[in-house]
Amino acid sequence: MGTQRGGLMFVSAALVCLFAVPSLHAQTPPAESEIPLQRCDRLPVAIVEVNKTEKRFLVDTAATSMLNQKSFRSGRSTDVRVQSWNKTTSLSAREVVLNELSLGDHHLQNLKLPAIDLSAIAKACGGPIDGILGVDLLEQLGVTIDLQRSVARLGVPPPNSSELSLIADMERSMKECSDAFNDADAVGLAFCFDRDFVLSLPEAEYRGRDQAANYFREQYFNMRPHVHMSMTMNDQRVVGDIVWSSYDYTLESAAFHFAGRGMMLCRKSENRWYILSMHESPITSTAIPKH
Repeated sequence: MGTQRGGLMFVSAALVCLFAVPSLHAQTPPAESEIPLQRCDRLPVAIVEVNKTEKRFLVDTAATSMLNQKSFRSGRSTDVRVQSWNKTTSLSAREVVLNELSLGDHHLQNLKLPAIDLSAIAKACGGPIDGILGVDLLEQLGVTIDLQRSVARLGVPPPNSSELSLIADMERSMKECSDAFNDADAVGLAFCFDRDFVLSLPEAEYRGRDQAANYFREQYFNMRPHVHMSMTMNDQRVVGDIVWSSYDYTLESAAFHFAGRGMMLCRKSENRWYILSMHESPITSTAIPKH
């Protein structure tokens, strides 16, 4: 089953671009980034961008996000409930609409936040404080605070609308690859691969479109009945015209059941999507006894 498993893993990875609905950094999965924090007494201060302008926000994981009314003078008066570390208070505040708030490469749009007088806090800090970045916005931004190292950790941001559109475009373009697989069309499937395509399996590595297509044709397109594949996407990220995907998958036939995990890269070139590389690892493999 060793060689056969490698080919079957190749089948599953070639199909991951076909069924994904959910984005990369060069050719490796994206990692968390860190932003250094300043200090105001015992509390950290983050530099955020509000409507493309840098602002200093006090970071308080036990408070509600709010603005300093002296930094944001527009808005209308309203009653709001403000949470602090030990109580929730009702007060009259001005409601301000922010077109965009950004921390690093994480962005929030069309925010409505209360604005109150925070000048006393600014005075205590010895510098401007334009607002408080509370637990509500920290959660939306996907930020965790490392007080010991005085940094804000930014997780990978979710796909935005343009990235989701790119993924949808990839799915439509890759439909022909799905048809080629179902028809056991090795030539059609080969054109789904980049010329410099790389397939990495635990037992072997195949480089180039022709080498991979020949391997696939010789080992698996003659199998009857066809192998059934199912797949669960865990994460997809987009950078430029490349989609990075991680996934779990299973392969089943009358003779075996196989499960594994993988990572692959797809790229758009000349209005067509190609698979750049696939890297897979098996989890379980079970031979089904013949009766």
